[in-house]
Amino acid sequence: MFDRSAARSGARSAPALLASTPWIVVLLGVGLLAVLLLFTMLSFRGAEPQAAPEPAPPMYLPRLPATPAAVASTDTPLVAAGASRSPSVTPTPSPSVTSPRPTASPSSSRRAGTGGSGRVTAAYRATSSDRDSFAATLTVRNGSGSAQEWEVELLFTGNVKSIRASSSTGLSVRTRGSGWFVLRGTRALPAGESAVVSMTFSRTGSGDRPGQCTVNGAACTIG
Repeated sequence: MFDRSAARSGARSAPALLASTPWIVVLLGVGLLAVLLLFTMLSFRGAEPQAAPEPAPPMYLPRLPATPAAVASTDTPLVAAGASRSPSVTPTPSPSVTSPRPTASPSSSRRAGTGGSGRVTAAYRATSSDRDSFAATLTVRNGSGSAQEWEVELLFTGNVKSIRASSSTGLSVRTRGSGWFVLRGTRALPAGESAVVSMTFSRTGSGDRPGQCTVNGAACTIG
């Protein structure tokens, strides 16, 4: 028969064993916590990154030999046979429009008192002078047998600045440069007639005679 007293003593021995050895409970609890922690770490761990695949080995295409047409192709332009290079054109500077100033020389004007006959002559004579100006007359005579146009050029040094001139026979005056004046009759001078021009010049310094005086290109008389 089953011994009930033995069963009751066995049932009482398990709690007594646990009470006598509490470290077994502690080990069980620690083991349970360790299992839960490991499970949690495995569940939250993400998928490991996959390693990048190794690059494929490079592929080399076979090189074709150079053809004669490719060798002949260069960056130098082809020049047709017999063609000559055109010479470079150098621009030529345009000449100056300023009229050259004639050089005054004593030999270009006559100091004698009379001119020849049969042509137009002119005589220059200073009449008065002060510090800043001087006056002079110019007598133009037509010694030919017909009416003649006339033009007189007076060239002074740079100290003569301006001119005022008048004549009863008609006169035009223009300046071609510093001290360079051109006087011209507005109508032809009859044969055997004379035209008298009165002139006043402004200046700085001294001197009242031109370095050069011409009438129709010929030297005139300076008195």
